[in-house]
Amino acid sequence: MRVLLIYPNIDCPIGVNHGLAMISGVLKEAGHETKLIHVNEKLFAIPSMDDLCKRVAEYAPGLIGFSVMTQQYPWTIQAVQAIRQRFPEIPTVIGGVHVTMVPEDVTREAHFDFVAVGEAEYALLDLVNRLEKGGDLTTVPNMRIPARSKYNKNLTPIVNKVGPFPDLNKIAAKDYELFDMAKITEEKNGWLGLLTSRGCPYKCTYCFNKEIVDQYMEDGATKTPKEYLRHYPVDRIISEIKTLQAKYPINTLIFDDDLFTLDRKYVKDFCEAYKASGINLPYVVNAHVQVFDEEMAFQLKDSGCMIVKYGLESGSKRVRTEILWRYMTNDRIKDAFAAAHKYDLHTSAFVMFGLPTETRAEIMETLQVCADVGMGRFRWAIFFPFVGTAGYRMANDLGAIDFDKMAGMGNYFDASCLRFSPEMDLLIEKLGRVCNWYVNALSAWPGCAEVYKPLVAEVDGWTREQWEKNKKDLHKRDKEVSEKLLAQGVRHYAIKYTHVMGVDSDFIVKERARVEEKPAYVPIGYTLDD
Repeated sequence: MRVLLIYPNIDCPIGVNHGLAMISGVLKEAGHETKLIHVNEKLFAIPSMDDLCKRVAEYAPGLIGFSVMTQQYPWTIQAVQAIRQRFPEIPTVIGGVHVTMVPEDVTREAHFDFVAVGEAEYALLDLVNRLEKGGDLTTVPNMRIPARSKYNKNLTPIVNKVGPFPDLNKIAAKDYELFDMAKITEEKNGWLGLLTSRGCPYKCTYCFNKEIVDQYMEDGATKTPKEYLRHYPVDRIISEIKTLQAKYPINTLIFDDDLFTLDRKYVKDFCEAYKASGINLPYVVNAHVQVFDEEMAFQLKDSGCMIVKYGLESGSKRVRTEILWRYMTNDRIKDAFAAAHKYDLHTSAFVMFGLPTETRAEIMETLQVCADVGMGRFRWAIFFPFVGTAGYRMANDLGAIDFDKMAGMGNYFDASCLRFSPEMDLLIEKLGRVCNWYVNALSAWPGCAEVYKPLVAEVDGWTREQWEKNKKDLHKRDKEVSEKLLAQGVRHYAIKYTHVMGVDSDFIVKERARVEEKPAYVPIGYTLDD
């Protein structure tokens, strides 16, 4: 059977959807055909509904599947309504994080014939096989069927329990060819994302891992949360990298695992295999400050790791424990960064502000920790209450969510959808634009704070009207100030790579030297003119 997969990825970073790559691999291994419509304005023009329907008609699939996050759900509804009106005979299925978090809502709305919950590679294969062979469609694990659907004769939804988590030792290889890999690697300047594992043991309120485990345990598909934590075999990952390296101009690997450093033995085995493999590409990993030490830092550096990224989120103990459920200390944060710095690993931190009940003073605690640690870079985001998460429930119970504002947001970088005071709301937007200025103003680097304190005072003093008038020029000003400081040798954080990342100027200097030595290599976010 032909299966058309549609991936709405609007106003989002470019990359491979690992779930769809795996789904396509599983389907192809069983003899089915797949095709992808990747909806991302940075890669392709966003198709109109007429264009979308023309592409459906050209491929003539037996099933159409969508993989969706919360911000992409409104576009998806529009798309499926257009498709179902033109092609009522083609069944549709939706999956992805949004669906897994709020399956009852998606099923009740009944825009799709089938609703896939959880890790549904084998469930979708089962559905495709039954559609093709005329089997019973009402008992497929992980699948829900809305009431009064043409596949459901009942007046109530059909809700099937989830099946066991897929065994990553046996599952089919990912089908990267589903994506336009040449274009993706070109647009990302040779940086490629991969996964070595699935699952995370932590219960951060802004994330979905806890809710997934709860669903699987409630349905009896797993007995303990530990079963959620799985790794692909090291030799499989090494082989996957070599295959991709032979086909595409890759210069840096990003391991997108929630927590690459969780299993110490796996990290050791991977580092040894990677070093011996001859791949010789720098790579980036996600780590947790609670599971990181000097021994691990040495292993990573010795094998070719370039950047270690930590989820710092907040420098406030109250916010971390009461709002985020992240139980770590500022001392532990500093120790983890210090361990990485000892072995010359470039470090990165994810920080977040605009959290429920967060105060200006607590935001300043976060900025101060960034300044104190001296991390290589940090990426900031504004809290977004993803439906179904504990963070959403917390914000909703407080009456803090502005649902009209939330419905119109395509990302979580530019503004908050929570109800704050006008002053706090404006501060969050200012941080969203030039968070690095605020950190620089707190820095102990010689000459840095003296330059940025007046800039922060200026921005801080702007009224809403002044902010709206002047904000568009801030990134240009950031570059101008940064270039002057680079010429003077003053260390600071400059906005690079994305509009929400502050990067240590020492790293920028080193990367520019690499570009001059190897003009064919241009790190992501740079041009040869930078």
